[in-house]
Amino acid sequence: MADALVHLQAAFKLNPDDLSTGIAVSQLLVSNGKAAEAERVLAQLVERAPDQRAINYNYAQVLTRLGRGDESKQYLERAVQLDPTFGPAILGLIDIYQKENEWRKAAEILNPLIEEDPINIELKRQQAFFYLRADLPEEARKRFKDIVAADPRDARSQFYLAESLNDLQQFAEAAVIYKKLLNDTPDDPDILASYALNQIGQKNWDEAQRVLNSLLALPEAADNLTTLARTQLALIDLNKGNYEAAIATAKPVFIFRDKPNVQAINIALDALKKQKKYAEGVALLQPLVDKFGNDPFLNARYVELLARSGASAKAQQASTVGAKFGSRNAIAIAEAWIATGDSAKAIEIIKSALQEKDKADDLDLQFELGSAYERSGDRPAAEKAFLSILEKHPEHGATLNYLGYMWAEGGVNLDRAQEMLTRAVTQDPRNGAYIDSLGWVYFRKGDLENAEKLLNDATHLLPRDATVHEHLGDVYAKRGDDARALKLYRVALTLEPEPKDEEKLRLKIAEIERKAQTSAR
Repeated sequence: MADALVHLQAAFKLNPDDLSTGIAVSQLLVSNGKAAEAERVLAQLVERAPDQRAINYNYAQVLTRLGRGDESKQYLERAVQLDPTFGPAILGLIDIYQKENEWRKAAEILNPLIEEDPINIELKRQQAFFYLRADLPEEARKRFKDIVAADPRDARSQFYLAESLNDLQQFAEAAVIYKKLLNDTPDDPDILASYALNQIGQKNWDEAQRVLNSLLALPEAADNLTTLARTQLALIDLNKGNYEAAIATAKPVFIFRDKPNVQAINIALDALKKQKKYAEGVALLQPLVDKFGNDPFLNARYVELLARSGASAKAQQASTVGAKFGSRNAIAIAEAWIATGDSAKAIEIIKSALQEKDKADDLDLQFELGSAYERSGDRPAAEKAFLSILEKHPEHGATLNYLGYMWAEGGVNLDRAQEMLTRAVTQDPRNGAYIDSLGWVYFRKGDLENAEKLLNDATHLLPRDATVHEHLGDVYAKRGDDARALKLYRVALTLEPEPKDEEKLRLKIAEIERKAQTSAR
């Protein structure tokens, strides 16, 4: 091999366009533990022949061997682009996508392999799981349903089907699957945890509590599941009004694996807020803020509780310090001020952050500024901020949606709002919020047929959203179908609407009931 390498290197030096010789040289160098030399050879080959599948793949492999895996991604992607069914490159990319939480890419890269081998259940199961992790539960549900239909004994796919149904808030259908699985394996910690979340989604507090306690009694339950169980038990106490119990249950799991357990902390703080014990909330947060000083969630809640407790100067100081930790902190703190009713301070925080070095073009900060203006009631300033974003980023979906909905609410610029929201929906056709906004524009324009169609779609995508149900109710009310409107308004009331929206819903319900009583006389 050593002699062969000498002759091949000499041949490659004489004719560096001979790709097969170059590949042979690189393979021998790798076999001899000389990956760095192999990388130099392959770098030449990639430059000379960027459209060669094998060269791109081999270069990616050598880069990974050298600890430069982050550089290998582009070459694996090029190899797959050249041959969408090139299995080794696809598997390498899937590993990278999983590490980077690029679950949708991991799912979609499998499409050509599945088309080539449509009876490969394992590939389909893997893709469905990736869609579930990508927060695309409808895509996952369709695939897991097909897998379970093909093999009804596949318990793991049944479990993931139930998970996707849970994510879609189709709780009753998911519960049937969980119960069947628990009949077969009553002590499976994963199934117990998911079934408990299913019951919480349906507000079956007692059943959820029973299941979570069963989970905690299992000696083999993993620490992440026991932490989840204790956190959800605290949530149940909060919803039952057992505030002190909620705080006591949540406290031991405030930190998990040296990171803040956001839900547990939120539960305890909400329990204190409901009792207006704001100073106690500050005291509870203080050690956590000291330990995790740059955490945006903790900084935001700390500022909010300080402001609510009357410690305005300290809240302002914490706000200024916290916002220095970057855009995410500045946005979270701005939201905290809005939660306390002080939009002016929120605007001040975001404006100050935009003046920081290299932050003037920060898209998230600019969007937050527009949002803060709108919620403060300054619609002209909000409109100016959003239009400024769209000048540079004309396809920014969140801005298209926010400004389009804002115009629809105000009954102005409806044609332009429709065009903008159509673009947003085209970009993200499964986004229930965008579809709701577009439906609302049609309602404002008097096109009840298109409004009904879109808002029906939105209620399926966002089954727990009070505003979407109210909008669809308004369509039926406009059509004179009071029975269906009343049903939707009542559903919306159960979905925890904002206080101002709750009052509005009650007035609409009262008006329909009054009309019904008048007609009955």
